[in-house]
Amino acid sequence: YPSLCLFEGTKVSIGRGTTYPFQVIGYPDPKLGNFQFTPKSIEGMAKHPKLLGQQCFGDDLRRRKPSTVQGIELSYLIKYYDQIGGDDFFTSFFNLLAGTDELRLQIEAGLDEEEIKVSWQEDLIEYRKLRKKYLLYPDF
Repeated sequence: YPSLCLFEGTKVSIGRGTTYPFQVIGYPDPKLGNFQFTPKSIEGMAKHPKLLGQQCFGDDLRRRKPSTVQGIELSYLIKYYDQIGGDDFFTSFFNLLAGTDELRLQIEAGLDEEEIKVSWQEDLIEYRKLRKKYLLYPDF
């Protein structure tokens, strides 16, 4: 599935409170898609899910073919931000999940997935150089 963990830092549901958590994305706005679900309290799974009791519309990823995108996939995050937007789309937890505020600022500025990933390349090259001396096995 795309990188749904980042949605934990937004006001969008990723299916907690359903029998298929982390496999769906939704928000209480019919313009987001035909798929519908309503998060509910499920003992032992999600006692207080985001958007509890609210009908959500969005995407069902359970039958989605595996992505050919290498690395983190941002398309759904960008799609939902573009359609919902607003100053309260991202919670303060998002920056912690992403590591900095840079990704949030890039999405808010309207950068697309490719532009965001290109901006990471210098840091990724430096990281690969740094990690090379700690590898126990050949890099892939």
